[in-house]
Amino acid sequence: MSTSPSNRASVGSAAWLLKEAKGARIFDKSILLFLKVIYLGSRVLLRIVLGKKTRDRIYAERGINFKDFLYRSIEFLSLDNYVLLEISVLKYDYKFYSLITRKIENFLIHDMYTSMSAHEDEIIERFTPKQGDIVVDIGAAFGFYTIIAAKRVSTKGKVIAIEAQHDSFKMLNRNIKLNQLTNVTTLNYAAYSRETKLKLYSSYSIMSERAGKHTRKFVQVSANTLDYLLQLNQIKQEQVNWIKIDVEGAEFEVLKGATNILANSKDIALLIEVHGLDNDRPILEFLSSYNFKIEFEKTYVTGDKHIIVRKQ
Repeated sequence: MSTSPSNRASVGSAAWLLKEAKGARIFDKSILLFLKVIYLGSRVLLRIVLGKKTRDRIYAERGINFKDFLYRSIEFLSLDNYVLLEISVLKYDYKFYSLITRKIENFLIHDMYTSMSAHEDEIIERFTPKQGDIVVDIGAAFGFYTIIAAKRVSTKGKVIAIEAQHDSFKMLNRNIKLNQLTNVTTLNYAAYSRETKLKLYSSYSIMSERAGKHTRKFVQVSANTLDYLLQLNQIKQEQVNWIKIDVEGAEFEVLKGATNILANSKDIALLIEVHGLDNDRPILEFLSSYNFKIEFEKTYVTGDKHIIVRKQ
């Protein structure tokens, strides 16, 4: 199943799921075909019994659609952590999986699609690891930047993908295997300013102020410094060429745990998604003390921004 911005039905909508959802494996394909046959068969039967206008009116009044039917059926069969869709992104030549579940936060099909393909070309084009580079992806999520980086550095290079959320980490590893990448090491950690245990909220942030009213909903995760995590995996600090950081407001805490890397690496650039209006100044001042200069900066209406800084 390929994706394109020109798709008439939005990804994850009832129409899109009915027409384009494709299972990843034979079992997944069989389940999806079975459910589509039941749903379409019931529509045909009701049309025969009630007539098209009456059937359509009942469906509209009760909000009956294939998306809800699919999610409910998969959950009823207890397959919501198993059935996989496989989606191809032709532009960057990779594939990714999507679960069919409403039980895991941010795991709806359109959420996973957004995470894995809806990124600005302007940013991707400036993220330029080269063959043989070592790249660190912090906040790897389902693996978009990990996969892009792994393809660009080739088997001569290496990618360290760090993701704290357990379900996302599991999907990250599935996507790495799907794309047959052999140059990626994954770590189920939060990169932080010190070794500790942290609360990871449903907003995918360790910062309580970004969790809003949902501070009671969290999982506990292990955290350590990036300096330590790379040393643990026998990556020399001076060898790191790129670090991508997307950690929902904890960017400065990550950087404070990477002082040896920032000091010792000579050929290194950082792509950082800075969350929050007041976070960019301390981050840029901190990086300036290690002789990093802004190479690219783009601010969004939310106040968040992307920056790329490079060691001078």
